[in-house]
Amino acid sequence: MALIPTTTGYIAPGSNSVGIHGSWFIYSDCTGAGCATVTSPTGTGAFPNVGGKICTSGMTGTAASYAGGAGVGMELNDGPPQMPYDAFTHGVNGFCFQLSGTTIPTINVAFTTQNNVDYNAWYEPVSGAGTHQVLFTDPGFTQGTETPKQATFESTAVMLVQFQIPASLTAPVPWDFCIDGMTAVTQ
Repeated sequence: MALIPTTTGYIAPGSNSVGIHGSWFIYSDCTGAGCATVTSPTGTGAFPNVGGKICTSGMTGTAASYAGGAGVGMELNDGPPQMPYDAFTHGVNGFCFQLSGTTIPTINVAFTTQNNVDYNAWYEPVSGAGTHQVLFTDPGFTQGTETPKQATFESTAVMLVQFQIPASLTAPVPWDFCIDGMTAVTQ
């Protein structure tokens, strides 16, 4: 099921049969010296795109206090207020998308849940240009290393899908890539 955002990065209610609606957004690990810098898109409001192609660029920081990186994400059940998305009931078992661009580092495709914070989200790493599919049942789909841990992925309470560029404490990690053709994979 195609998830096509408006020119401002919003997936409107009723625009797909799996009930996903919400906005694309950018985020960074922290502010100040040693933190990630998102150079595109700028601002914190609408996420400009052409034909649903979500593009971003920047460089991660090396702050020893927090090296979570940066990235882009998409809300799955925006309110107000934002609520958990029940992927299980909607028959969604993952997402498929294309990556393109001049600098595509390893990207953690992560899924935060109602009871699991960003830095300990379930994720699967992908790298390189081309078509990628991340399923909640993939052997490489794992939870972050922080505690507390969840016994299983909470597919009934998914909040976000995020394309995380992990930081390194030794050198900044540059990125310049686009996400296109985002689809929800159904059973």
